[in-house]
Amino acid sequence: MYKVLLVDDEILIRERISRKIPWEELGYELAGICENGREAIAFIKREPVSLILTDICMPHVDGLELAKYVYEHAKNTKVAIITGYEEFEYAKKALEYHVFSYILKPVTSAELMENLMEIHKILEDERNNEQVRIRYEDSYPLLENQFLLQLAQGKIPDEAIGEKLREFKINFRGDSYCAAIFFPREPVSRMELEHMTEFTRAKYPEDVLAFQGNDGTMIAYIKRSRSNDQDNNMARLCRMMVQDISSKLGIEVFCLMGIAVMNLNGLNLSYEKALGMKEYLYLEKESHVYEWDQYQKCRFQPDAGFEKNDREKRLVLAVQSNLKEEIRREVSSIRDECSGKWLSRTKVVIFCQSLILAVMNSLERLNMEDAELFLKGQELFSGLYGCSYISEMEEKLLDFFDSAADLMNRNRSSYGEERAAMALNYISEHYSECSLSLQEVCGKLAISVSYFSSAFKNHTGMTFVEALTKTRMEAAKELLKNTTMKTYEIAERCGYSDSNYFSSIFKKTVGNTPREYAKSVTGQKGKDVKENKV
Repeated sequence: MYKVLLVDDEILIRERISRKIPWEELGYELAGICENGREAIAFIKREPVSLILTDICMPHVDGLELAKYVYEHAKNTKVAIITGYEEFEYAKKALEYHVFSYILKPVTSAELMENLMEIHKILEDERNNEQVRIRYEDSYPLLENQFLLQLAQGKIPDEAIGEKLREFKINFRGDSYCAAIFFPREPVSRMELEHMTEFTRAKYPEDVLAFQGNDGTMIAYIKRSRSNDQDNNMARLCRMMVQDISSKLGIEVFCLMGIAVMNLNGLNLSYEKALGMKEYLYLEKESHVYEWDQYQKCRFQPDAGFEKNDREKRLVLAVQSNLKEEIRREVSSIRDECSGKWLSRTKVVIFCQSLILAVMNSLERLNMEDAELFLKGQELFSGLYGCSYISEMEEKLLDFFDSAADLMNRNRSSYGEERAAMALNYISEHYSECSLSLQEVCGKLAISVSYFSSAFKNHTGMTFVEALTKTRMEAAKELLKNTTMKTYEIAERCGYSDSNYFSSIFKKTVGNTPREYAKSVTGQKGKDVKENKV
């Protein structure tokens, strides 16, 4: 229903029109009747109407003055003048004030109804057009977003790109372009994503065209002009965007930056390259920006992989020695290596699982199995695949290795005693080797030098060198007593390549030179034998 206001200073005309016209059948509601333009202006101020049927010649405010007011203050209201004036000047004035219809008296009810039906049809058309316009305006951002997303997906024909840009009034011309995808670290609501997109557009109106992706992401087309180092400029801009979104909106995001392209129709290729790096988001790059060119450099370099054996050995030693800082350094170095080499999540998980197994096996060899720790190791072994980011892996690994180190520490006394006994046994079997060293023994026992030195001293009362020297001197004394070997031969047999050094150590330890010792234990007959030997 469209509301109608009837305005005429003649009461008979007002009554005849109001009674004779079937307003509701024609789609109207007679909202009011006024005697002149002044009353009509007061009425429409209180209650807006769609159509005013008015005479021209009225006291106080005539029909043309009323039409002028409506034209200036109520543009959505139509004015139809019903008058007996046929002069051109009145018609001209009516056109000036956009009077909708000019109906000459006398007019029959049928003629007026016909005019009202025509007006109703026009009002309906305008309403429909307005509804279409409103719907279009309401959906305009959605339609624009859909176009930009389809451009990234390569669904817009090259020849249609320019037309679409003009349709959405997008002026985005540069020397080069790239597509960047911004992934919030934690899922955000649609409202937060809209806010992030609007913020980015407002912050970088010239160089960035931001819109929403389908998967809770923000996509940005970035353009640069008049620069020889396009990639670097666009990468720097991406880093600024990441920082601004974090500092201003409190949303931590990671940016995947695709390859630079020279034309807008190449943005789908840039988007495809950016999306191809999605699996590496877990690396948590320090700058939060993943650049395609950096990724490419790593892809085509020989993949050295992890220093698996050395790192396993160092980590096991750190756990066995309860060296928490060393454990942290080793685990942190894994993260740095993963990021630097762009290692895949699968490769990293498999390597971390090998470290868990190495520690668990070392505990098993030492008879230090613990049900709770074993269960934690099992859960971690399978749970690494569920970690979204490498920091989660790092945290879980540290927790497990710290628990293993604590277990070692609780059993440190018995473990140290066992290691000391094993070391003495190893010395007794290998003392004749000139190259035998503290580092070699610690390596064989899978224990750190610092921890071994302390534990060995506590349980034997000697340092490693003192124990090795004692073993060698005892062996030398036996050889001097029971054989006719020469001094240099005995030195070599006892692990000394320099016989003079051997003699010096022997005298310092035993109190006699090898020759003097031999004489003292063999008597005169031994003296003759020794003289023949020397």
